[in-house]
Amino acid sequence: MLGDANPPDALPLLRVPPEILDRITWHLATTELCNFRLTCKSAERAVDFRFTAEFFTRKQFMVSEFSLKALRDISKSRLAGYLRHVHISLDQVDEMAGSRINMTAEERSLYQQRLTEQSTLWTLGLVPKYLAEAFSRLPNLETVALRDFNSTRRSRDGPHAQWRSYGAQTLLKETGALPITNEVFSWGNPALLHRASTLFKAVIHSLGLANARPKNIEVMERNGNLLYDSAFHLHPDLEATDAPVLQSLQKLHLCVDVYWATSPHVAQPYYQRNLAGFLKHCNGLEELRINGKRSSYSQGSRQNLHLLMSWLASSEAKPLSELQSADVSVDSQFAPPPVEFPQLSNLSLGMMAITLDEVVHLITKFAGSLQYLELWRFQLMANPGTDADIAERNQNLFIHLLKKLLAIPNLNLRHIKLGILQQMLDVSDTNKKMQAVEFTKDEPASTNDEKDATAPVDTRPRRKPTNNSMEYTGSDWRHFVRHEMIPRLYIINRDLNLAGLNQSSHEEDSDDVDDEDGDEDEEMDE
Repeated sequence: MLGDANPPDALPLLRVPPEILDRITWHLATTELCNFRLTCKSAERAVDFRFTAEFFTRKQFMVSEFSLKALRDISKSRLAGYLRHVHISLDQVDEMAGSRINMTAEERSLYQQRLTEQSTLWTLGLVPKYLAEAFSRLPNLETVALRDFNSTRRSRDGPHAQWRSYGAQTLLKETGALPITNEVFSWGNPALLHRASTLFKAVIHSLGLANARPKNIEVMERNGNLLYDSAFHLHPDLEATDAPVLQSLQKLHLCVDVYWATSPHVAQPYYQRNLAGFLKHCNGLEELRINGKRSSYSQGSRQNLHLLMSWLASSEAKPLSELQSADVSVDSQFAPPPVEFPQLSNLSLGMMAITLDEVVHLITKFAGSLQYLELWRFQLMANPGTDADIAERNQNLFIHLLKKLLAIPNLNLRHIKLGILQQMLDVSDTNKKMQAVEFTKDEPASTNDEKDATAPVDTRPRRKPTNNSMEYTGSDWRHFVRHEMIPRLYIINRDLNLAGLNQSSHEEDSDDVDDEDGDEDEEMDE
């Protein structure tokens, strides 16, 4: 082994400029890079910055003895200062894997042991304990994220390589089975059905126990593991510990299931009481993203989102009877006091269906501070009472929406993005048909604010070339919206029923735009 200083006979490769060495070592696979670091201390130092930035700025862990122990060990090492983003995966050791995978007796025994360890972590309350122990030793912790999918941006190890949770590769080597990351086997299993909510509560409480104050908490979902309202319940005995975590947040990204039910098939009108109580502690938020359920649409989910969005848009406490549409019947009780979010500059709403006025009221409330607005995979519904007139004239609701936004005097956006849009003109229609709305690629026709919003409709066999999204960043959003967005909005002449809404394309999903997470298994253990 070479000493701390580069002697004259050091490896010639280490004499090249650092940026050249970075480009050379970028072509090494993870195991090859680790082996290179082990050749000598000079080699370790030469690639230390790239190595720590790629593999220890972000790391992904799962609820297992091995994975959580690794997180605690990192928090006790010199690498603790580098770890700024901790991702907790919903990976679970699958109870049914033994029936689908041929295992030897030894593998089956070991797999059963991993199942036992996993359940013990929860039953003995060790998950928040272990997480708190680690979080308390991460001085630069900025983000804690929950996710139910693996990033596929691990380009160092090939085009299809994934960033997996620390410990997942070990489980595969030991037993031939990987942990599951989706809800395929969750129906009928309450533990799996509510695992996202359970883990979310454990993470919030562990941050409180650790006296940690991350700026960002994010939930990233692609496989149906959304948060139920129960995820946001703050126990009275623990609220003093957990509330300061929420008060320090600047960014909050949530994927919520708008059903309130003990069964996934039973919907009740509900305005997310616990979520409302949770958000009242987050008054320092600068960025808020709320995503609904990507894979389905129902009347029950619309009603529940209506209550939640109406509450968010309210400026004073109101009875629920004033926060609901006429077709919803609930007890006349008061919702929690409204939130203000005086510093909210970034608002993103996705995978939800709400009315035109609900969107306008919500944006109007935060117009004074709002600078970034995104509506993604968004379903806009006609206001009750105007359905017949709008449907008869084939109106484009998004043109109405944008014109109403232009009329808000104190709304000064720096960025606006609309994508994968749909509208429902007649909410009384029992078939709940929706129309797709896209942006034509043709040159926009000249328009003015007085132009009627009757929408161009494609009636030809071959429709015009369109884009499903459009965005603008700059100093004059009003000019862009008026002369570029509005003239290009185009109704696609096809109705989307429930089957059409169940498509789940993942392109450009904004939940995971920062997926350059760095994490790997014991292959990196030196």
